[in-house]
Amino acid sequence: MLSRLIYSSEPAQALDDQQVMAILATARRNNERDDITGMLVFDSTAFLQVIEGDREKLSKLYAALVLDTRHHKLTILGMGPIDEREFSSWQMGFAAAHTGHRALFLKHSTSSRFEPHRMTASAALALVKDLAPAAS
Repeated sequence: MLSRLIYSSEPAQALDDQQVMAILATARRNNERDDITGMLVFDSTAFLQVIEGDREKLSKLYAALVLDTRHHKLTILGMGPIDEREFSSWQMGFAAAHTGHRALFLKHSTSSRFEPHRMTASAALALVKDLAPAAS
C-alpha cells in the first residue's frame, strides 16, 4: 500500500554541511533501492521529513531512524495511505530552512520560526511543498 510518513526530529549534536550532505547521500542511495521518495528540510535545530513508498518499507525505515543516534525527539506528525506521491522525482530532495522563509513558517504554523514538531501533518506537508522549488 502506497503511504506517506511525515516526522520531525532534532539533531543530537551540531551538524556541519558535510555531515548533512553525507546523510542525504546515504538516504538517496537507500531510498532508490527501496523505491522511497521524499524531501528533507533542515535548519541547525530541526529536521522535517516527508517520505513516501510502501507502508512496510516506511515502517522499517522509521524503526531504523529511531535507533539512529544522530538525532532524537522523533515525532510522527502523520502516517497514512495516499493515492499518489507528491515527491516522485526525488529519492530525497533537500531544502535548507532559514530566516528567509519566515513568512512560509508563519503561513503554516503558529510561529515565524522553523518548529516542525509543533505542526500538523497537513501543514508540514504544505510547507515542504512550498519549499520544494528551492530543493536540490
